[in-house]
Amino acid sequence: MTETTPLKNPIREYRIFQRRMVLAIAIGVALIFALTFRLLDLQIMQHPYYDTLALGNRIRTLPINPPRGILYDRHGIVLAENIPSYELVINRDDVRNLRHTLHRVEAIVPIRRQDLRLFWQLVRVEPPYEPVPLQRDLSTRSVARLAVNLDQLPGVSIRAHLKRFYPLGTIGAHLLGYVGPIHSGELRRNPGRLYNAESDVGQDGFEESYENLLYGIPGIRTVEVNAEGRLVRVVHTKPPVPGDSIYLTIDARLEAIAHEMLGRNAGAVVAINPHTGGILAMASTPSFDPNRFVNGISEKIYHKLSDNPLRPLFNRALQGEYAPASTIKPFLALAVLADHVITTRTTLYCPGTFVLPGTTHVYHDWQPWGHGVTDLRKALTQSVDVFFYHMAVDLGILRIDAFLKPFGFGQKPDIDLAGARAGVLPSPDWKRQHDNAPWYEGDTVISGIGQGYWLVTPLQMAVAVGTIAARGRRYRPRVIHAIANPMNHRVYPVLPEPRRRIRLDRSGLWRIVARDMESVIKNPTGTAHGIDDGLEYALAGKTGTAQISNRDRSDFINYHLIPKSERDNAVFIAFGPVPHPRIAVAIFVQHGVAGALIAPIARRIIETYLETHRVPPHRHPYRDLDPPSGS
Repeated sequence: MTETTPLKNPIREYRIFQRRMVLAIAIGVALIFALTFRLLDLQIMQHPYYDTLALGNRIRTLPINPPRGILYDRHGIVLAENIPSYELVINRDDVRNLRHTLHRVEAIVPIRRQDLRLFWQLVRVEPPYEPVPLQRDLSTRSVARLAVNLDQLPGVSIRAHLKRFYPLGTIGAHLLGYVGPIHSGELRRNPGRLYNAESDVGQDGFEESYENLLYGIPGIRTVEVNAEGRLVRVVHTKPPVPGDSIYLTIDARLEAIAHEMLGRNAGAVVAINPHTGGILAMASTPSFDPNRFVNGISEKIYHKLSDNPLRPLFNRALQGEYAPASTIKPFLALAVLADHVITTRTTLYCPGTFVLPGTTHVYHDWQPWGHGVTDLRKALTQSVDVFFYHMAVDLGILRIDAFLKPFGFGQKPDIDLAGARAGVLPSPDWKRQHDNAPWYEGDTVISGIGQGYWLVTPLQMAVAVGTIAARGRRYRPRVIHAIANPMNHRVYPVLPEPRRRIRLDRSGLWRIVARDMESVIKNPTGTAHGIDDGLEYALAGKTGTAQISNRDRSDFINYHLIPKSERDNAVFIAFGPVPHPRIAVAIFVQHGVAGALIAPIARRIIETYLETHRVPPHRHPYRDLDPPSGS
């Protein structure tokens, strides 16, 4: 028997199909409605946002350079600050043809050759997403001309930034140094990515030496920009930390006086507090305007400075090396007293010449007819060369070298500035190493008056005379006085750093030499007596005249008739007030003829400083010096 399959109910199946169709249509209509709503939202409601995004928007992380720390003098006078400026920047990610864009920019505003050169150097080392400055410190006219053309210059923008400004101009330029645009080599040596192509960095002087404190910590700004490089929105900002502001030990008023008094001469002045090591003035002339370097100095101006025979870019206070001449005599006087070669009562006869036994060479005194019977005080007061010829020979070069080395001669000063030179403390070892020659007794003779191989810097002399003023106490010379934290506004003083004290077996020797140096100014026969008229403070000093030509000294009576290049160098050291000095000064003037002629510079600087600090005027009554017996 065969089985048959029951027939399906057609009506029931139709109804199932009909319900499924209705559900499918409803779902389809809902999907079409949702899609239509989304399309309307995208095309109409959010059209501006997605339109700009479709044109090439991108997220960019931009560095925010920190404000550089302000520099003040010890009294709060601004020495270096930051002022608003504008710069032209190119975002290479948004530029199709960089050279074509540069040509278009040059057609609108002039671009200096050195700016283009620096731009291409930075392009080679900076990532493509980093903006690169093309020109800094745009003029108002250039900003206006660029602003109306920016819509035709994709990737080109104008940014506000802070530029360094030195309100005193040429005053203190060598000490402060300057900042300038970062170079490609500095970008490669960029620890921690602190710098970018828009950074300014310290290039010289204090700005370079304290770059780590002055620069601060960069911030970050994450932004969204369109294809033209225009800002769409700021996504995130991390503000920068400003650099520390620094108070220098410098007194701006003294610095200005030093520059004024030096005038057009090539020379240097260094004034120091002998009880702290703080530098009160450090002037070098001729000087230069550091503001010209801030945005990159033009080649024409730079060559004008570098080719100048007076070398205005050269820091004579730190790097100028000169014969100390007779200013070395107070130190030699200390040496012969400390080593018991002579006493204050020892006398020698000065006929105007000196000859070593067994030789014929004649060493002359600056006064041809001599000084007669001379003791130590007279020798310092009148700067008797013959007396110190004898002292040098009796002491010997080895003892001279050993005694003077602790004063800092022949060594780089341990100052918190780069570039200080060591000078030369002559000795047999030094001559053997540098000239491969033996030491002669004649070398010792001439060393006794600070000539021959002797070389010192103005800073070294200021530190050394400050050591006499402080009676052997020594401090590290420095130009930083205090650090001001910009976040908590606290000022942290920088304490003096003592160095090993120079001790003599008789402490009274310091006072003896200081009194003899006081006689240089107060005694009518003293070589610096010219500055004593009306002087209300007791000052001690020593003149020096460093001979640089073979002319007879008598020729310099009419020195105005001598070509300046053949005139002697002038040196003067001083401190005051005696017996409790507050300031010590060293002055060097190239072709200044004689130390007595530049002594007024020291007087004015010392008087100004003491009056500013309200030190009451005080002079020891002048006691006429009894001439040595037999004179």
